[in-house]
Amino acid sequence: MNKFIKDLFSRKSFIISLIILIIFVFIAAAAPILTPYSNPYSTSEYYVAGPYAVPSWATIFPQYKLYPPNLIIHLSSPRIVGNVTITQSDNTYEIIIPPGKFVNLTYSFYWKYIDPYSFSISFNITPKTNQGVQVNVYFINSTGYHYFLASYAPQSYALLYTYPVQTLTLNKLNIISISSESLNPSDSPFFSSLSAYEQVVYSLSFMSYTLGKPGNVEVMVSVVNLGSTPAKVIISNPVFSDKGKAFGILGTDYNGASVFAEFVYGTRFDLILSLLASILIVGIGLVIGLVAGYVGGKTDLVLNSITDFFLTIPGLPLIIVLETVLLVSGVLAKISKADLILLIIAGLSWMGTMKIIRSVTLSLKSRTFIEAARALGGGSFYIIRRHILPNILGVVFAQIAYDVPTVILIESGLDFLGLGITGFPTWGNMLGYATMNASSANGFAWWWVLPPGLGIVLLSIAFYYIGSALQDVLSPYRTRGE
Repeated sequence: MNKFIKDLFSRKSFIISLIILIIFVFIAAAAPILTPYSNPYSTSEYYVAGPYAVPSWATIFPQYKLYPPNLIIHLSSPRIVGNVTITQSDNTYEIIIPPGKFVNLTYSFYWKYIDPYSFSISFNITPKTNQGVQVNVYFINSTGYHYFLASYAPQSYALLYTYPVQTLTLNKLNIISISSESLNPSDSPFFSSLSAYEQVVYSLSFMSYTLGKPGNVEVMVSVVNLGSTPAKVIISNPVFSDKGKAFGILGTDYNGASVFAEFVYGTRFDLILSLLASILIVGIGLVIGLVAGYVGGKTDLVLNSITDFFLTIPGLPLIIVLETVLLVSGVLAKISKADLILLIIAGLSWMGTMKIIRSVTLSLKSRTFIEAARALGGGSFYIIRRHILPNILGVVFAQIAYDVPTVILIESGLDFLGLGITGFPTWGNMLGYATMNASSANGFAWWWVLPPGLGIVLLSIAFYYIGSALQDVLSPYRTRGE
């Protein structure tokens, strides 16, 4: 055993491959710890940032330097304008506004980025009065232009205005939340004032107009007392947040979902599926190959002919046809798509393993120690179990290692074509969706394409060299010094 381990670790290619494999196994095993997202293809996990957000570390490059991350800015210390009485308590202001008067609270902060995907402004306000108050929210960009984002007033006052006014409830807590994504002519005074052409232009470029360059920007909350008696208003400091264009370790895809989460769970799925399929492939090939090689005669001829027949059939097209027929017909309705793909791949990929096991068995069957065991009365099952199997373990383990990359490539090919797993991230799905949504506008999203591509390449190379090392070290000729 010590010699076996020593021989393996004397090979640099094996050590490097083992390290690569350990890294991927760790990523797969620690997926729930590495990312808070369990299924980035679920709509509830879309838009964790803006679509096509670059990785956070990519902002070291000049072209991404000013891309904003996801920010949450708690605004404070407003500039207050108005002849009112104000009492501050922690994060809130209690303001008494005389009849017909107003108060403006202007919050300023420095914006050092460009063009986020979207922004939102939220705060709480409680108007303690039986008469009317109006709340107006403005965003002021670095050039000083005022964007009248939203207006709120009691429903009975809505008809007094020529622009959209949303409902404000008196004597109750009102949670005000304004998102740039949802602004439209039916609820935003600014958008309602635009022509049809301008509405289209601003809907596409609103971020460029509001936060298109670094500079001081402001959020202004204006409260007007519409009644004939003083009105008390309790208002909290606003919170400004954005969905950025730089996010996480590997950015986001076209749905704003975490690419890192897709890669991590894709690693887990592909590793589990490929290992299970490889074990099944080798198991089928091992049994048929042992029987054909050891029994020989007509049994060998029949089994070898069946294997040759399967070898003449193009594998991937047959897998696609079988999967489609079985799914559409509902024959295997109770089997999940992942299990179906696993069974089909295993059922149509064992032939190469069978040929190898058969040839090794034929070679071993004619050796002296097998003849001696047979002469001493050893049965076929005993000889196979006691003498042949131990001498082909190297081939068996090597074939498992060799088959893993093959299964990954087949499964990724199915996913790439849209015929595999669709509701869960896999490396093939990542490549397929990235290719489908590639355009010059998003720079072909290299952070979305490279991880699964490199994952397939590195894992395939690692398993190949591990298989080669196992086959060489466990070779019966090498073991006996022949």
